[in-house]
Amino acid sequence: MQDLDPSRAESVRRLFDLMRRVNSSTETGEVLEEIARGVVEVLGFGVAAIARLEGDYLVMTACVGPDDVRAQIIGRRNPKQRIMDEFRQADKWGILRYVPHGRVDDEFLTNAWIPDYEPDDDPQAWHPEDALYAPLYSATGELLGNMAVDFPPGNRIPNQALRDLLELFVVQAGLALSNAQQRERLAEQVRLGEIVKDVAMASSLVGLDSTLERSAEALAHGFGAVQTWIRCFPDGELGRSEHAAGFPAPNPANGGLPGLRRDLVRSAWPQGGAIHLTVDAEKSRALPETREALQAVMRKHHALSLVAAPLGVGVELLGYVVIMRDTDQVLNEHELSAVREIARELGRIVLNARLYERESRLVAELQELDRYKGELIATISHELKTPLTSIIGHTELLDESEHSSISVQAIARNAQRLNQLIANLLNYSRVQDKREHVRSRVDLTELCQNSLELLQFQAEAAGVRWSISRPDGAVLVNGDPDELGRIVDNIIGNAVKYSRSGGEIDVRVAHVGEHAEVAEVAVSDTGLGISQIDQGHLFSAFHRSSNPEALSIPGTGLGLAISRRIAEIHGGDISVESELGEGSTFRLRLPRADSLDSASAPAS
Repeated sequence: MQDLDPSRAESVRRLFDLMRRVNSSTETGEVLEEIARGVVEVLGFGVAAIARLEGDYLVMTACVGPDDVRAQIIGRRNPKQRIMDEFRQADKWGILRYVPHGRVDDEFLTNAWIPDYEPDDDPQAWHPEDALYAPLYSATGELLGNMAVDFPPGNRIPNQALRDLLELFVVQAGLALSNAQQRERLAEQVRLGEIVKDVAMASSLVGLDSTLERSAEALAHGFGAVQTWIRCFPDGELGRSEHAAGFPAPNPANGGLPGLRRDLVRSAWPQGGAIHLTVDAEKSRALPETREALQAVMRKHHALSLVAAPLGVGVELLGYVVIMRDTDQVLNEHELSAVREIARELGRIVLNARLYERESRLVAELQELDRYKGELIATISHELKTPLTSIIGHTELLDESEHSSISVQAIARNAQRLNQLIANLLNYSRVQDKREHVRSRVDLTELCQNSLELLQFQAEAAGVRWSISRPDGAVLVNGDPDELGRIVDNIIGNAVKYSRSGGEIDVRVAHVGEHAEVAEVAVSDTGLGISQIDQGHLFSAFHRSSNPEALSIPGTGLGLAISRRIAEIHGGDISVESELGEGSTFRLRLPRADSLDSASAPAS
């Protein structure tokens, strides 16, 4: 039977001191070192070492024994799986695990520390390849570490009494690690809570960009990141560019990190997961092309690991959060939980910012609509009052026979002006609400020819010459011939109306575009021209030029507004190029009809 030196009473006293320190000390390293020292000094083992579980590795953090042994053992990292495999081969001595020599394979022995001495032939002698372990568990059964001892007293296999005392030291080591784990988790919860709090406080800043910039900085400091990025995808309804922020480097332009949005949608959303990646990984939840692109970005920022989490609310993916660190240790579950909470908080911030932006936009539109309504009433009142005043005046003159002929002509002229204004108002109202129209094959060349023939008398009376250039074949589009004819009549009629005597009008009909996919009517004149200021409002309803010479020519200011709306309904547009006093060029562009069979039934 083995003797214990010092006595059993001394062992119990030492254990009592350890229990007191375990329950009161916050210096886990010192407590573990004291436990290992007690195993050596009180129980008589030559070496006692304690390893803490860090991720998937057991790392030796405390060792008492000869200096050369300490130098070899401290800091050694053994894969958790390797130690667990050895536990399964061990004899169970209560909470201790004994592995006699010859039971483990040579590969394990190659990576293990083996004492260098020759054992004697006594069956109870301790062999250099014998191992005595004690897994350290928390109260909930979670593995926290491992204690290993060697060189038992007298170099004999420990008896039951010695093993019972060793178990008491093992229990204290487990308690010390459990307390340390609880303190670390509490500290981590406080740290992660501070990060979430900093991000939440950033929402009080004015503007989404400022909020994202402050949040990116808070993430970088909180997670010890070498680079963080936050990107919010464009809001399709508002057509805005995406919001982005980064710290310390700004968020990359041109759509951010390539392929990340697609892979988050595919593998991480809406389950709330994340994409983990190390700089040398050959596989990840990201597709290979995305993984390689992300790894290139990581190398640029000297990062060894990356986590990307989706940012959203409900089922709507709004963007992503990226955290890159200079360690290959991925974020633990508590850190990932904090990242997900931060992503949800940012999602709420982004959604609220978009709602505020939409509300601001709607208010601005309502204010503009109210202003426009006032201008519309004033303009219509003015346009109606002028011819009515003339009609009333000339009606009073009809009593005098010598003025009857002149008055009848003035009444007829102003009545026609009123009729034209009302017709334009009706047309403008109709095209604003129109969504469907009957489409047929329309030749723009024929429309231009018909318009020029209609306006020929007016052009000759004004002393304006005109010419038309056209391709050999038809220039076909799909549309409503009456409405498209109204556009052509309007832009050619304006060219005649606002040209001085001796002026020239050139009408060109052609196919344009890289693949001649667009049909164009370009009407150029040498008339009054349009100032840059007036060009900004040219296609607005009731807009009249600020040029006094142009204002002297009667008009309602509705023709171009009606024409642009008709062009938009047909998938096209009208643009203008002009210099004041130099003339103007109006271009009507419409999608070219694809083939002779492209005419369709009613379409929207």
